[in-house]
Amino acid sequence: MNAQLLSSQHEPNTRESTAQGLSPSGGASFRFASYGRAIIGHGRKATLDVQRVKRLGLGAAARQLLAEQSSGSILAGVIPFDSSQAPFLFVPESFDELSMRDVARADSEPPAVTQVLGEYNPDFICAVGAAIDEIRTGTVSKVVLSRTLEVLADGNWNPEAIWRRLYDQNPAGHSFEIGLPDNGGSIVGNSPELIAGVRHGQLTSHPLAGSAPRMAEISEDQETAATLARSPKNLSEHDFVVNHIAQTLRSVATNLRVPARPDLLATGRMWHLGTMIRADLYKGLGSLDAALAIHPTPAICGSPTAEARNLIEELEPAPRGFYGGLVGWMNQDGEGEWALLLRSAILNGASAVLHAGAGIVADSDSFDEHEETAAKFGTMLSALGIDTRVRAA
Repeated sequence: MNAQLLSSQHEPNTRESTAQGLSPSGGASFRFASYGRAIIGHGRKATLDVQRVKRLGLGAAARQLLAEQSSGSILAGVIPFDSSQAPFLFVPESFDELSMRDVARADSEPPAVTQVLGEYNPDFICAVGAAIDEIRTGTVSKVVLSRTLEVLADGNWNPEAIWRRLYDQNPAGHSFEIGLPDNGGSIVGNSPELIAGVRHGQLTSHPLAGSAPRMAEISEDQETAATLARSPKNLSEHDFVVNHIAQTLRSVATNLRVPARPDLLATGRMWHLGTMIRADLYKGLGSLDAALAIHPTPAICGSPTAEARNLIEELEPAPRGFYGGLVGWMNQDGEGEWALLLRSAILNGASAVLHAGAGIVADSDSFDEHEETAAKFGTMLSALGIDTRVRAA
């Protein structure tokens, strides 16, 4: 990150500032915290319009919009899981780059929860069974299915406070909060997975595939991690994702460095297998170009991609929206970070709608996959003030 980007202030760009859904210029429209620092955007002076994207493609359109802005601007926002749907990317009027030590805490306590809808989801269990049948017939080799959970409260959720609690729970993750247009509420979460980060032309991607829930007892937790690290099923799944991403990155980068074996990554609720891939990004491209080249990975969609996406549309009851998409930011030098939009919720008034998914392969078990999604809900539930884990059965 460039030191001169701190506390930048720019004149509004009126060419695209009439886009719908603009927030008041004084409010924070974007928060993204990672590696101990936060990018906090204020207001929106330009929004990437659909026609520009259709004309140029998303990566080129984003770079062009940034190039039109005054020096020191950034682009921020979210991209849906389904690339045919419109992204929400914008240029903040100004932004701060701060150490998280200097970010004021939101002291408000979460409202009291009145109802949790979808703890046990028999439709998801049936969908997993149907996906396993498709996999065993050879239609697809893997598909990622997700389900939702809605938490209702006796008052409105505070997105900034939830964002801060998510960061405090897992400072190693990528915590984000974005006010959505058209009174769509805010999307907030903490992703463990960096799809593409670029600094000084150096590209980093940290794909995750293969996971297991954390245990309360230290000895059980360590055994769970050790079991995951030697699990043939999870190692095979992970190798497939890493090889797919490494191959895909060759279209935007060179000199790829891919470790031979994955590492274990711990979040507050889950163990993951992860591999840190590094490469040299081609000149003229940015972090968003690299993220788009990778997205969607087999870890969030499946394989083959087109067939898996079709099966997702068939088996999931509603479109995913931004869940499973990308969230992040990029500056005019192409530097930035784009994370997979996981461990998230849409906060709108007193409602919080959570998403979680699981990768389905031929030897998956429907009830085990339901339990895995329940464990993944735990990150957001804890930030919402719910200490108990969601029932898996």
